[in-house]
Amino acid sequence: MGETRSARRLLLQAELCSDPIRRLEVVKRMYQIRFPDEVTDRYSIEELRGMEGVRVRGAYFTAGKKYGVEWAGRSYKREDWTEADPVNRALSAANSCLYGICHAAIVSAGYSPGLGFIHTGKQLSFVYDIADLYKVDLTIPVAFEIASTESAGLERAVRVRLRDAFKEKKLLSTIISDIHK
Repeated sequence: MGETRSARRLLLQAELCSDPIRRLEVVKRMYQIRFPDEVTDRYSIEELRGMEGVRVRGAYFTAGKKYGVEWAGRSYKREDWTEADPVNRALSAANSCLYGICHAAIVSAGYSPGLGFIHTGKQLSFVYDIADLYKVDLTIPVAFEIASTESAGLERAVRVRLRDAFKEKKLLSTIISDIHK
């Protein structure tokens, strides 16, 4: 009996994760998606992570200005959800939706959600790797926009808006295509 396509993909993912040189190549390709105008080969992983941090903080700042939402930084406590400000609750709800669709795409394409390249050591490391490709363009703007207009039903409004955006952008097939790249 021959190997299934899923088994081959899973083995390839494990191979790429466990070989430091090939893992670095994958990491740099992931960052190339985020920074299409940069030559990511010349940066270390630490430098790329720093660039990503600047990009994400910039996205928060820009979204805060655009939607008139005061941004004091990412802050929330799982054990006390209501203590978080509306934009942080909206971001958490939005990211949860994104993680869900990324998880579904990863598993349906035959990969492991736990074998990450940038994130490691967690059950959903690869989910976080893939989700980070889309946060700046999807979850951050939606979360800030909803936080600027909604108070009651904030989390539901975020979920509905993202459901529609995922469908419109055909995100599931985009994610699978991006994973194969």
